[in-house]
Amino acid sequence: MRLARIAHPQGFAFVEVRGDISDPSALTCAEISEHPFGTPEFTGREWPLADVRLLAPILASKVVCVGKNYADHAEEMGSEAPAEPLIFLKPNTSVVGPEAAIAYPPSSE
Repeated sequence: MRLARIAHPQGFAFVEVRGDISDPSALTCAEISEHPFGTPEFTGREWPLADVRLLAPILASKVVCVGKNYADHAEEMGSEAPAEPLIFLKPNTSVVGPEAAIAYPPSSE
């Protein structure tokens, strides 16, 4: 079973992606009522995959990050690994789906 989260014309849904992946134009999304964990129940609504937008698999409540957490990464950034971990947060809106553009804030590179 291939599970996904989509935006469709009436809102958002968890779905099962059905069809042969060698023919993307034939793929459809079958809506799952509520969430896909456990034994999913289907609502009977379906959309062609081409008519919906794939989203991130889940909407995180928070994203906790650790920066420069290994020596090679710190070196890539032109510094040494810190003595204490660098912890920072990202808003859940920073999680995007496949092929979605990543929006950088003006203060970022």
